[in-house]
This record gives sequence, structure tokens and C-alpha cells, in this order.
Amino acid sequence: MLRAAARRSGALPWVAFSEAWEPRAGGTLAAALHGFGRLPQQGRDLGGRLSRTCRALFRGGRPGVVVIGSDSPTLPVSRLALACRLLRRGGADLILGPARDGGYYLIALRRHRPELFRRIPWGTKGVLRATLARARRARLRVRLLPTWDDIDRTEDLLRLRRDLRRRHRRRAPSTARVMARLARAHRL
Repeated sequence: MLRAAARRSGALPWVAFSEAWEPRAGGTLAAALHGFGRLPQQGRDLGGRLSRTCRALFRGGRPGVVVIGSDSPTLPVSRLALACRLLRRGGADLILGPARDGGYYLIALRRHRPELFRRIPWGTKGVLRATLARARRARLRVRLLPTWDDIDRTEDLLRLRRDLRRRHRRRAPSTARVMARLARAHRL
């Protein structure tokens, strides 16, 4: 998904890991990440990690940053490409992809805005609302993408399993294979 979105939008893909990590040479993950920039996440909570990731990327001279989590494996590439286009055209200072659970699956910024990540009730249904309130106070121009799902709870994982069986197998083939293996091993 990231590689396809980068190709489609002309963006440079980066992956932020929860700790410094070097993929095993010749491994599947190393091959999947070939050509991607990597940086370790830093911060005590999700907001701190998001803010520091954005800050590091902006310090590298990027004109905009789009961040997604690894918990939306069926996200259409078109959503990432749209966020990149909106940033490039200057149509918004902040772009959010609302998640059905009250959070967001994507945040895109034209410049680093650390106040968007401070004192947010992470992991609750109030994340999007709190972020939008901060954006209003900062007088940011905001665009919302269409709503999508992310995976935070067991019921979300079970929904993903159903969705992969029914309609999203081609969109997330690696995830579909892992989910099938887990199901066969009676771990899901």
C-alpha cells in the first residue's frame, strides 16, 4: 500500500518503528521496506510519538507529512494519494481520515503542529473531536477524508477477518495470508 501510494503521488515513503531496528538482510520485511526511509519512534504516548515523527520528517525538509498507522491494512491507496494531492495543492493545513471508532486513521500536515498531539484522549472515541477542536483554536484549514476502519480491539480484528474473506483480499494480500494462518492455527 505505501509503495503504491508513493508511486502514485510522488511522495517519499518512510516507516517509523517503535524502536530502532534493522531488518534481517534477505528477510521478507527487509525486501518489503527496500527504498523506504526508516526512523525510530520516540515519545511516551501515541501523541508524543506522532509529534516527534512529524517533527523529524519536517526537519528533513519535507513540504508535507502524511502519517498512517499499521492498523488499517485495507486502506485504499487512493486515500493516501488524495491526502498528498491536497497537501501539494495547499487546500488544507490539516487533513484527517476519520476512523469509525472516533479516532483517525490518517493525519496529514503542511507543517509541524505539536499542539495537535498534546493532551488528546488517545485510545478513546474522543480523539478526532479533540483534534478538530485544537485545529479550530489554531485556525487551521481542515479537510476530512471519507471514514475508514482501523484495528484497535478484538472485535475490529474479527471484522477485518470477515472483510478479508469477502472483499478486501486483493487490497491486503499479506494481511489476508497471516489472518488465514492464524485462523488455521485456532489463534483467531
